[in-house]
Amino acid sequence: MQETNKEIIIIGGGPAGMTAALFALKKGADVCLLEKNDKLGKKLYITGKGRCNMTNDCDINTFLEHIPRNSRFMYSAINFLSPQALMELFENLGCPTVLQRGSRVYPKSEKASDVTRTLARNIEKAEIHLNSDVKNINIEDNKIKGVTLYDGRFLPCKALVIATGGLSYPITGSTGDGYAFAKSAGLKVTKTSPSLVPINLDDEWVKPLSGLTLKQVAITAYKNKKRLYFRQGELLLTHFGISGPIALSLSAHITGENPKDIKLELDMKPALTEEMLITRLDRECMEFGAKTLKTNLKGYLPINMAEPFLSITGIDPNKKLAHLNSEERKLIAYTLKHIPLNFNSLRPFNEAVVTRGGVEVGEINPKTMQAKKISGLYFAGEVLDVDGYTGGFNLQIAFSTGALAGENAAEFILGR
Repeated sequence: MQETNKEIIIIGGGPAGMTAALFALKKGADVCLLEKNDKLGKKLYITGKGRCNMTNDCDINTFLEHIPRNSRFMYSAINFLSPQALMELFENLGCPTVLQRGSRVYPKSEKASDVTRTLARNIEKAEIHLNSDVKNINIEDNKIKGVTLYDGRFLPCKALVIATGGLSYPITGSTGDGYAFAKSAGLKVTKTSPSLVPINLDDEWVKPLSGLTLKQVAITAYKNKKRLYFRQGELLLTHFGISGPIALSLSAHITGENPKDIKLELDMKPALTEEMLITRLDRECMEFGAKTLKTNLKGYLPINMAEPFLSITGIDPNKKLAHLNSEERKLIAYTLKHIPLNFNSLRPFNEAVVTRGGVEVGEINPKTMQAKKISGLYFAGEVLDVDGYTGGFNLQIAFSTGALAGENAAEFILGR
C-alpha cells in the first residue's frame, strides 16, 4: 500500500462501509476504505442464502417495530435513507430490485454478488485497500487523527468511520475489531451475544423429528411468567432443537437471558381455542370411537409427531377414541396449545445472522452517527447496539447508518 493522506478513512468493506464511502464521495470528500479480507462485501455474498434480502418494503413506523431494542436510535437514519429510497438508489446505480413474499426486497437477479459489485463499481473513486488490517485507531485531544495498521504504518485522516461488523459469521472477518476500537476511544460497549440464531433445546422428543417443518404454528416465550415474545409462522425442528423464521426472531428476545428464567410454549393450533379443540375431540370420540388416538391425531399434527406429542401427555397412543375420558380430551386440547419447549442455549456466533449488543447507542449522535466524545469518529452497521428481525431489516440498518455516517463525515471535514 502506498502512503495515503485521505480526508476520510473507512474501516470495513461491508454494506455499511461501502455505503458510507458512496455517500462521502457524493459530497466530494477524499475517501480511503480499508478492508481486512481479500474482497469487498464478503458477508453480503451469503446473506439471504446468496440472494441478498436487501431491505423490507414497509413504512418507517413498521420498520422500527421490527427492531426489538433501541429502535428510536434508528429514526434519523431510516428517515435519511428509507427502504424505498434504498431501492431507488440501487435502481439508479444499475441494480434493479424485486419485491417478494413478506415485503422482502432482493436484487432482481437474486444474486448477492450483484449488490456488492454495484456498490464497488460506484465507489471506484475511493482509494480501496484489501488485505489491510487495522491494529488500532489514533486519538489526540478527543479528536480522531488516524489509524495504525498491523504492519506498523500510520495513516492520518480527519474523519474515521468504523463499519467493521459484529461477531456473526466470523469466517467473513467479523471478529469484533470495532468493539476494541470503541473501547480504546473510551466508549461503552454493551455485552454481545448471537441473535437471529437457531435454538438448542433439552427436549429429546424433538431430535427424531429433525427436518420436520411446522407451518402456521406459534411460539410464546415467558420470562418469570411475563410474556416476552409471541409470533406465529413457520418452525423447523432440528437434531438440536428449533430453527426457522419464528425461532430466529425468538432468539432476538432471549439472547443473553438465563435459560432458567425462560419458558417456551409451542401452539400447534393458534387459530383454534382450547374449547374449540375439546368440542372437536368430543365429536370425533363419538363418531369414530374405534379409531386409535394416534391415528386420529393426524388431523391435528404431522403423523410422525403424534407419538412424541402423546409422550408429553402420557396417554397411550393406541388407546381407542371411545375410551378417552373427558379429562384426557381436555389434556390433549391443552397440550396442543401449550407444548413445553425446554430452552437450553443459543447456537454459536458462526450460525448467527447478526450480533446483539455493540457500541452503546447513547455514545453516538443518532442524527450524524458521530461519537459524542470523539470529534470525527463515526460508527455504522452491526458494530452498533442495534439489530432487527429477519426480512431485510438488518441490511437496511447497515445501509442507512452507513449512508448517514458517510455523508456527515464528509460534511464534517468539508465544513458544510
